[in-house]
Amino acid sequence: MELHRAVSAEFGGTAAHPGVVESQFGLLSAVQRPQVTTLGREAYPTFPEKVAALVFALLQARPFRGGNRRVSLASLIAFCALNNRTVDSRIFDEKTAENVLKRAAGYREMGLPPENVFRELRELLTRSIVASAAAPS
Repeated sequence: MELHRAVSAEFGGTAAHPGVVESQFGLLSAVQRPQVTTLGREAYPTFPEKVAALVFALLQARPFRGGNRRVSLASLIAFCALNNRTVDSRIFDEKTAENVLKRAAGYREMGLPPENVFRELRELLTRSIVASAAAPS
């Protein structure tokens, strides 16, 4: 919720309602998605899969009143930073991010199979997430 407040304050938008959660269950479900296990095995075993699961779940659930695409992008960046990773902007550039997040957020309206959209997001993140450079001593 704090990330949503920060993103809303920084970037606004026509429907910005900083920190207003429409679906507490949707938010909790999205945040827990990367940790899901199936029959004792991680459903998303690699880091890019975990990030894709979080982003896609946020876009599916639309837990906030406005700003869900912006907060999903901010969550992607924050999740990477917290895990000493970064996103290569040569691969995941602004236009690519905008297109894939729009498709992931609107797959129902566009008639796209969710598994195809998730696969596209996962493959893009697999190519673009890299380990952060070590900080100089």
